[in-house]
Amino acid sequence: MPTPIRFTAGERPPTPINMNDQLRIIRAENDLLFDEAGRSYIDLFSAHGTAWLGHAPHRVAAAVAAQLQAVWNIGGLGFPLFTRACELVDSFFPPSHGLCALYSTGMEAAEFSIRFARVVTGRRGAIGFQRSMHGKSLATSILTWDNRDGMQVPDFIRLPFVGECGESAILERLTAQLAKGTIGAVLVEPLQGSGGGHMASPGFYRELQRLCTAQGALLIFDEILTGFFRTGTPFFFSELGFVPDVVLIGKAVGSGFPVAGVVALRRHPVSEAMLRGSTFAGNPLACAALVATLEEIGRRDLRALVAAIEQTIVAILGPLKDGGVAVRGKGALWVLELPSATDTRALVKRIYLQGVCVGYTGRQIRVLPAAIIAPGRLAQACVTVRDAVNWACHDASATG
Repeated sequence: MPTPIRFTAGERPPTPINMNDQLRIIRAENDLLFDEAGRSYIDLFSAHGTAWLGHAPHRVAAAVAAQLQAVWNIGGLGFPLFTRACELVDSFFPPSHGLCALYSTGMEAAEFSIRFARVVTGRRGAIGFQRSMHGKSLATSILTWDNRDGMQVPDFIRLPFVGECGESAILERLTAQLAKGTIGAVLVEPLQGSGGGHMASPGFYRELQRLCTAQGALLIFDEILTGFFRTGTPFFFSELGFVPDVVLIGKAVGSGFPVAGVVALRRHPVSEAMLRGSTFAGNPLACAALVATLEEIGRRDLRALVAAIEQTIVAILGPLKDGGVAVRGKGALWVLELPSATDTRALVKRIYLQGVCVGYTGRQIRVLPAAIIAPGRLAQACVTVRDAVNWACHDASATG
């Protein structure tokens, strides 16, 4: 999660802002954020990618407001809107797959997918890849990064991913682990939204699927960030020629309301041993947001919108590669990885002071615009980011 931006005396933004306090947003609309001083920001981060249709889309807000007047949570009892939610999610998948669980967060969905795989395969082990993001629970974090706290889960294996290891070497190590017969699940984030924007080749993912099938493990694609046209197609896997055994969905499906889900092969029914239920799982408010969001997605040509976004980002931010900045991504999901000497915090503060909101962590700036962002504002914001990055890299080079 990005560190809150604080402004100090002496910095002069284009319009008035509280210099001695944290930046605080009080209103959001479409692709704009507004702070308490009345200053507006072009939003290139869309709330970690959740405001995929922009902030407060009218039909989604109206649906949630109407549901607020009816019922919020009914403790796991059935209601018609849940059936409609399942129908809409399932419409994005072949008949072989179906929605089997709804949760409030992607982390919960990832946790359930691991339990699902353990029961289906009878194996307790799982494999993840370094620098992916499936959540910050004990299980999901151990699969993706080293917290240096000594925590371990038996038979949970973390392998390197592209960017730090070649594909053939990764697959060789994966093959050896699968051959032990203890692995029930292999989780992969096909485009690492928090890990540098790395993605493997299509052939790598196809071989991943083949190896899992051959060894009796379930392949779980975490499409919580990449799904529903964020990378240009309905899902990242849509261009790979296969559908993973399990697909995690979230972020975009609720327009900022907390909802995530697990889609899996129908031939593996959910059982009590999988521990599917939780207090807020699939509650009426979440279903209202999901249904309205997916219906709105159905009304729009997101392929065309995302293609135009990618064209603008590549044209304006792509040349930063010439200055030593890694530019990685696809569609409306991009990561700029800055040279090691760059003062990222100063850079991000400069971008905010010029009226643009981005996400950042470490030396990475994340660009996740909403699908509905106005083309002119997208171009303006990208120019702002480009110029600020060039300034920061030049400053780092001069001081170095």
